[in-house]
Amino acid sequence: MSEDSDMEKAIKETSILEEYSINWTQKLGAGISGPVRVCVKKSTQERFALKILLDRPKARNEVRLHMMCATHPNIVQIIEVFANSVQFPHESSPRARLLIVMEMMEGGELFHRISQHRHFTEKQASQVTKQDAPVKLCDFGFAKVDQGDLMTPQFTPYYVAPQVLEAQRRHQKEKSGIIPTSPTPYT
Repeated sequence: MSEDSDMEKAIKETSILEEYSINWTQKLGAGISGPVRVCVKKSTQERFALKILLDRPKARNEVRLHMMCATHPNIVQIIEVFANSVQFPHESSPRARLLIVMEMMEGGELFHRISQHRHFTEKQASQVTKQDAPVKLCDFGFAKVDQGDLMTPQFTPYYVAPQVLEAQRRHQKEKSGIIPTSPTPYT
């Protein structure tokens, strides 16, 4: 059976409200694709993070790629996924959404810690990642499976390495004829 059909079977069509209470006012974060709220499993009272995405092919692909890596210790675990219609206060009607129940990470966002510093050195980054709490990836919105044919850089703007931006600028200059094209790719 294919990974796509396995993922589709894993998405529950029942109402998330049958199993979880959602705190719609407590925002844990807001990604490019949607907000993250707190939810509590009714049967155990355990707290989870609830990522809310518009139900589109791109979002389903994000869930699929996240599920592919979710057993790694540095990836936030997906507990379960619901496909429900949800209407936020500013919307005129409910919209189809994917509700992704994920493990709760209490340590806060790495970006928030980085942005508190005027300059953030590699040594400081090393110290942050070696703290007691693990650093885990939780957003797969830009994720791609590399089969050796990726030509377009894929990155989250806040976390991109300077070398990636430098390579992208060089490629644009080569394309525009400002500098000669290199016989080998610039990496």
